[in-house]
Amino acid sequence: MLSNNLIFRLFVLGVFIFPAAASAQPGDSLQAIDRLTEVKIYFDIKADSAAKLEKRLIWINETYEQARQRGVKATFIIAIRGPASFFVTRGDEYVDEKEIPTKEKIKKWLHYFASRGVPIEQCGLSAELFDIDPNDFFPQLTVVKNGYLSMAGYQNKGYAYVPM
Repeated sequence: MLSNNLIFRLFVLGVFIFPAAASAQPGDSLQAIDRLTEVKIYFDIKADSAAKLEKRLIWINETYEQARQRGVKATFIIAIRGPASFFVTRGDEYVDEKEIPTKEKIKKWLHYFASRGVPIEQCGLSAELFDIDPNDFFPQLTVVKNGYLSMAGYQNKGYAYVPM
């Protein structure tokens, strides 16, 4: 039977002396995309706050950059539906005043993605559900009549579905 002293020494050895052996190196754990030439992803964003939507756009950009750094072509579709729809509108009447500064950052992210050829879709069903006029969305978005059909179509074309 192991003594408490020996168990403690093994614990200290494992945690403080050999911590790298117990954890993966940041940035080295993308083996899943090794030998791929392209990754196709459909990002389904349903964030319920401007801050969450902005963070998800940042993550999408990081994902894009990490794929490119590994020499993998990144082909993305960004889809907005659900409560996230409020934060991609031209006017400020759909959001709380405190979310307007973040909404401006979202607008810049959408412009950034659109300028790089990333399609951005807005679900028309969500617009209808939340009573948002389709003409009120930022010009970078394409309002699709049924986001579910669009999502299914992209999946049938080989896009991975990533819910956000």
